[in-house]
Amino acid sequence: MLRHSLRFKHVKFLLGYTTIRNQAQCAGKGVVASAVQQNNLPVIFFQKPGPHVLDDELQLIPSQEIDNPLVVDSSFEGVTPLFSPSFNLASLVNKSELLQLMVKLGVSIHQWERKTDVHSWVMALDFKKDVQPIIQFLVDQGVASDSLGLFFTKNPYILKSSIEDLEIRINYLHSKKFSSEMISRILSRNPHWLLFSPERIDNRLGFVQQTFHLTGDELRAVATKESRLITSSLQGIKLMNFGFKEEMGFEAHQIKELLLAKPKLWLMNKSMLVDRFDYLHNTMKMDYESVLRFPAVLTCRGFRIKQRHEFLCHLNRAQYDPKLPRYVSPLQIISDSDTYFAVHIARSSIQDFNDFCKTM
Repeated sequence: MLRHSLRFKHVKFLLGYTTIRNQAQCAGKGVVASAVQQNNLPVIFFQKPGPHVLDDELQLIPSQEIDNPLVVDSSFEGVTPLFSPSFNLASLVNKSELLQLMVKLGVSIHQWERKTDVHSWVMALDFKKDVQPIIQFLVDQGVASDSLGLFFTKNPYILKSSIEDLEIRINYLHSKKFSSEMISRILSRNPHWLLFSPERIDNRLGFVQQTFHLTGDELRAVATKESRLITSSLQGIKLMNFGFKEEMGFEAHQIKELLLAKPKLWLMNKSMLVDRFDYLHNTMKMDYESVLRFPAVLTCRGFRIKQRHEFLCHLNRAQYDPKLPRYVSPLQIISDSDTYFAVHIARSSIQDFNDFCKTM
């Protein structure tokens, strides 16, 4: 009880001291303060200041504006934004033998700068000790020497890998019956493949095989034809399957047929692909069999298909049924130059085609 009593007295003392201090400060500025005791605690009420007090305050504004940099420097030359520190590897090329040799290989150093952490370790590498063994390893695996620049541009992180780890990843592919030619194609088309451990590659190959019910040979064919599919987002593959089945109406066996013929489709934007199929199927009246026979039509740009189809409609030659005369193959819609299409497919002229396109 004594301790609580002393604490209460101490609080009352602090409140009383604060009240006296506020009264003194307000009196010095011409502001009258009165303390009223309510519930044994002081409450301070401030009265509205007089006009002479406002005049005194307004006189302080010019002196305060002198310290404002935006007023003194009307052109804002003294005001600079805050930027995070940057590192320019390209500026060090003339001073670094390593970067000079990488440039000779065809590496685009400026693209390395977009990868936020490369500069933190790449300058510490020794070309003969760290880089040459990686180059020899890639060449031994069938990567063309004139492709090394692009390879390192896309995947500089392989320079941090040990030869032992890389050999383990290649040996895994051999154990899964990938031929040397398959491995060469995989690495050349997908420089990031070697960043994945054998365990991760094995899980992804198993996912693709189970999802599409592929045989071993079919799986190796897909991985070789479009190796980026194996290292892409597994969730993205699921979303594309949903698009093919639920939004475009393909059956499971048709989806598998599309994958074997054109695995690149699974790397495309789903909404754009659905819109393109909708135009082919509902506007051009192209059936599923035609799309399956010519899946490349799904990879063609939409405006190119629309231009050529509508020009054929204008000439009354838009006939995509192979059982009827004057049949136009979907492959003829997307292939060759505009001149070839206008003259040999549409049986018109390039001038007429260009004039028609201007009206669209």
